[in-house]
Amino acid sequence: YLARNGLKKTLDALDVERPRDEHTLSSRTVTARGLKLERLVKRNKERDAPLGSLLEMVVEALLLNERHLRVESRDAAGAVAGTADGAVAPQASQHQPPHPQHPPQAAPNGMGTQAERPRPATASVLDRQHGHHLSHRTGDTPADSMLGSGERQGSHGRDMPLPAPGAPSSHASSWNRQPAPDELDRSRRGGALSGTLLVEEEFDADVGGPDIVPAREPALGAGPGSAATAVAFSTRAARKQSELGAREAEALSVLFHGRAHADWMASWVRQGFGFTSVGALPFGLYQHRGGTCGVIAAVQALLLREMSEPGSVAGVSSADAPVDPLRATPAERDAALARALSGALWNAAQEANPAAPCPKLVQFPGRMVLPPAREMGREASVLEFDSYAALEACVRERLAYFQMADGAGVVAFAYSCVMSAGGPERVRTHVDDTGAPPTLLGAHGYCTQELVNLVLLGRACSNVFDGVQDLDGMQMHGVTRRSPVGLLSLFEHYGHVIVGDNLKSPTRPIWVCFMESHYTVAFSPSPLPTSAGAAFDLYFYDMLANQDELIRLTVDPSKPQHDYQGSDLVPPLEHTLHTKWKDAHISWNGTDPLL
Repeated sequence: YLARNGLKKTLDALDVERPRDEHTLSSRTVTARGLKLERLVKRNKERDAPLGSLLEMVVEALLLNERHLRVESRDAAGAVAGTADGAVAPQASQHQPPHPQHPPQAAPNGMGTQAERPRPATASVLDRQHGHHLSHRTGDTPADSMLGSGERQGSHGRDMPLPAPGAPSSHASSWNRQPAPDELDRSRRGGALSGTLLVEEEFDADVGGPDIVPAREPALGAGPGSAATAVAFSTRAARKQSELGAREAEALSVLFHGRAHADWMASWVRQGFGFTSVGALPFGLYQHRGGTCGVIAAVQALLLREMSEPGSVAGVSSADAPVDPLRATPAERDAALARALSGALWNAAQEANPAAPCPKLVQFPGRMVLPPAREMGREASVLEFDSYAALEACVRERLAYFQMADGAGVVAFAYSCVMSAGGPERVRTHVDDTGAPPTLLGAHGYCTQELVNLVLLGRACSNVFDGVQDLDGMQMHGVTRRSPVGLLSLFEHYGHVIVGDNLKSPTRPIWVCFMESHYTVAFSPSPLPTSAGAAFDLYFYDMLANQDELIRLTVDPSKPQHDYQGSDLVPPLEHTLHTKWKDAHISWNGTDPLL
């Protein structure tokens, strides 16, 4: 890695401080074989743009959560004495700190509070002469190898069962328990992922940062590791449960990425629908990194709609009461999020089959860990529903999984939208034929407008104008009905697109705002005044900007817009809002304008 990056002085310093000898590994092949990374190297060679060093492969594998780390110690007779697997530890969200509004809760298995639960054992490479020994961090029993899941008889990895809610479990009493024979058999039958990496990993409570509310710990009813066990306790509301299947998984990859068996970017792999912990923004979803903003902003807008008018996204009645987004409790916003996700899937299913909607929910194993691309068909599962009530009941039950900061809840939801809309082949027909294969992801892993429209409207149309337009004999498809939430675009200010009234004038004053390759949200908790020229307030929220205060804008159509001088920078948000309220005066009410 150092050599490929031209760090010659660093290499020289290493040679002085740690001279090479006859034990030094100088061959990449020998190193990969010694660390049992052959599969990882082979997969890297198959990529369109392979990584240049083993270190980069290892780091990416960890970031993508494709390796399940374990330390195994053996007794003198060679029998497996215990296994610790961080991938299935039923502890609180490992990358999120406790939040003042959510004190630690007692674990269902009697292990004390979530903050007090024992961590899985971890291992570190000791700095010894030949550098190939492992030791427990909290003990002195050496482990004899660094192996990934399924690489030898003693590793059962992802198939380790978790206790049912409230049920006694040997897993609760000790992490280093003796695996049962059937678990060892399952590991030999192929419960492993496609890698062979084991390195040190610490689950640091501060990794997630202070801006994320810890997701509540899901009550797992079955251990992850297969399509059957991943959803065992959620299937009672579903009409049908099945594996995603290799063919459908490949078609989804082609639809999203343009090629089969493509890897998702890290910004998607670890992104759920978690909320910010900022007290002034109780309604706000939190985005970790760029790329997922289109889906998250669309869900954020639908969530706000559900807070104001429960059941309105799907057009169904709801027993839940309306909620002020600025004062929503954790329980209220979770309920609104579940309705928003369910409503989006229901709308997609209705677009596909108005007479008999069949929404589908895609789930990944365990803690919403994204399976490797070539194992997606076997690892992912699909639940089908024949009523909105059954769908919402299941989404509410599984909501904590979709909220996990280190899970792929956003990817699972995006897949669910496609499957609910009739599957990849049908969604492909929604997209305008421009001669290039349609994809739902653009450059750098960003959402396309088709994906945003799929979430907002249930149909992946390519445009934001109303109806159908003819462009030199080519049929271009836009929005055919008034949307429950709207969309405004900075590109309209520059004359590149036209946003039709179906999106510009939604049934509630909530808009997804597209500005400079990023989607955000502007909204009013109450209906706008009907009298012409009356001023009103809008609230602006950016899921990615680590926003720490409520941004309130006052739009006054009766006053002229601010007279910016030629050298002044005009906030893009003002340009975007002016596409709806032309020349209106916009006050930031003491907040520094966002440039």
